[in-house]
Amino acid sequence: MREVLLIALPAAMAAAFWCGWRALALLGWRPAVASTPRTDYSELARMDDFWVGNPLFTLRRWNWRDGEHGRLIEDDIFFEDAQGLRHRATVKRRVRRGWRPFSVYTVWYDPADPARVTAFGPRHWLGLALAWGVMAAVIFSLGMRLAAAA
Repeated sequence: MREVLLIALPAAMAAAFWCGWRALALLGWRPAVASTPRTDYSELARMDDFWVGNPLFTLRRWNWRDGEHGRLIEDDIFFEDAQGLRHRATVKRRVRRGWRPFSVYTVWYDPADPARVTAFGPRHWLGLALAWGVMAAVIFSLGMRLAAAA
């Protein structure tokens, strides 16, 4: 058990630091409202996900990037920056499997290079950093209890 903790603690700390760094890196980025004229999550694939449920038996099959109830999709989007210029980009985002994804949502873009766009903003990464930090604290506490018991 101790060996697992020796691997899990640095991994959880590295994940927390990486997510925190990603949140800090996105603090200079700006939010924008994006509209989606095209997505790779077709109506046929959506209905297949909705009615079949198990990803092994769907048209897309199982994909390691998809979650238990989620699907990683790719959208072509249009958004306007703070100066009112219209930009086009391709964004990956997660949606609920089988549900119709929103066609209008918030994206984050780099004001220095509006071609750099993400659907996951700083709050998303800060929440993940917090979750990984709590996990690291729990692992550390469990390790200290095991060390005291030995």
